[in-house]
Amino acid sequence: MTQFFADLIGGDQNPNLPLEAEARWRLVETAWELGVSPALLAVSHDPATESLFVVDADRRRKSITGARDALSGYQKGHCFYCFDNFSLTGAAQPDVDHFFPHCLKAAGLGGSIDGVWNLVLACRRCNRGVAGESSLIPSIRLLARLSTRNEFLIASSHPLRDTLMAQTGAGEVERREFLNAFYMEARAALVHYWEPVEVAEALF
Repeated sequence: MTQFFADLIGGDQNPNLPLEAEARWRLVETAWELGVSPALLAVSHDPATESLFVVDADRRRKSITGARDALSGYQKGHCFYCFDNFSLTGAAQPDVDHFFPHCLKAAGLGGSIDGVWNLVLACRRCNRGVAGESSLIPSIRLLARLSTRNEFLIASSHPLRDTLMAQTGAGEVERREFLNAFYMEARAALVHYWEPVEVAEALF
C-alpha cells in the first residue's frame, strides 16, 4: 500500500488529483445543499462554459464543477482518442469533446447529446487538428471504448454514477444497447467517420 501511494504521488498525473477530488466533493456538497442524495443529482453539461450544472427547485441553474476535473480520472489522465498524456493545469488542457458531435442536433438526435455519457476529454490535436474529429463520428471501434469508460465511472462511487445510469440505462446490457442504437442513428445521419492515430499504448 505504501508503494501504491508513493507511485501515485510521484506519477505524472499527480497535479490532476486535487482537481478531480475537488470536483467529486463539489458534486456531493451540491447534493447536500439541495437536500437530495448525491445519487439523485440530475447533472447536465453546458458546452459554452465546459462545466457541469444542476437545476434547483426554482428552475435555476447551479454550476457545480468543470467537466474536465470530473471526468479526468476515468480516462487515466489521457486523451480518449490517441492516449496522449494531458494535464488539467497549464495552457494545453484537454478539450471537453462530444463523442457524438453537436451537429447531430440538426438531425433530430440532440436530446441527450450533452449528457455526461457522451462527454470525453480529448487533446487539442484530436479534437481540433486537421486529422481530428471535427464533426465526424468516431469509428465503431471507439464505441466500445466509450462504453468501457462509462462502465469505469458507473462501477465507482463517483456522484455522477447515477446520472449516467439515468441517461443510458440501469443495466450494462441496456447501456450497450443504448450506445449501439445511438451509433446506428448517428451513422445514418452523418455517414462519414474518423479513426484516431494512437500515440501511446491503449489504456482502456
